[in-house]
Amino acid sequence: MKTIVKFILISVVTLFSSCGVQRVPLLPLTPSTIRVDLTCSATSDNHFSDLTHGLTIYTSANVNAQTLIDASEASKAVRATVEKGMVIVDPSVNDFVKNSITSYVRSMGINVGSDVSNDYTLRVNVKTFKISYRSDNSSATVVDMEYTLSDPDNKELIRQNARGRYVTTDATVPEAKKLDKAYSEALKSVDWVNIAGYLKAHKRAEQEPTRKVTGDGNTALEHTIIRWYVESRPAGADISWRVVSSTPDVKNTNAAYLGTTPYESTESFDIRGLTFENSGNIQIEVKCEKPGYLPQSRRFNLRQAIEQKEISTKFNLVKDED
Repeated sequence: MKTIVKFILISVVTLFSSCGVQRVPLLPLTPSTIRVDLTCSATSDNHFSDLTHGLTIYTSANVNAQTLIDASEASKAVRATVEKGMVIVDPSVNDFVKNSITSYVRSMGINVGSDVSNDYTLRVNVKTFKISYRSDNSSATVVDMEYTLSDPDNKELIRQNARGRYVTTDATVPEAKKLDKAYSEALKSVDWVNIAGYLKAHKRAEQEPTRKVTGDGNTALEHTIIRWYVESRPAGADISWRVVSSTPDVKNTNAAYLGTTPYESTESFDIRGLTFENSGNIQIEVKCEKPGYLPQSRRFNLRQAIEQKEISTKFNLVKDED
């Protein structure tokens, strides 16, 4: 009996071997790959013209491929896919944000990087750039950005946040599209109108109260024309002027010769550090001198001179009896 059973087993093994059936070793499952090709479909209705300044743009993003997708609250199937999978993002988030913002800004008529010394600086920090999956296979995509605008003197003018959010229950929506929706919304929420307002030189100094005179001729103050009219009795006296400042932003100056009375001219101010805001703390001293007469001087508040667009006075000289 044992001999018969042994014969049958040997025959079965031989049969299977002769049919070519072989044992195939089990191989580990290959992780699925999630590829995210970042795109931006945002368009703007704004188009600015006659801007006197452009933007230099800097971006930073503490986001990488492995932090792009959060599946911690997702279903087991989704979580397993993300945990085992490889996430590939192209381009990097930082490169994508810089390139897309640059294109978006240029589409609004704002120059980017054309004059670094005269440009305002826009800094964008991406704080959140993430897709979060939920247990019901829905997802919430959030993009949070902080942006600041600084003038050519590196004085911060704007600090605000921009946020975009996209929620869907459709599990078939590609990751790239989800991020596009949220990012485009965040980009549109940036206050571009306010930013553009700083990029245009205003006609009146009071419209840009904190912009400093730097000597580049790009402020309203430097284009504010002041009428000077100084006369004396007797005429023929020498006239000079100097800046007397009580603010650290503007330095006192030595006297500068203007001419002889009667003196009439129209001039613009090139006082470094001057703003409309600090002009109330600055005085213009006008001095009148003539041989045989006592020197006289008068001071004019610069804020009043800017508002009135005039500095005018008359000196009645007194003879020096000594």
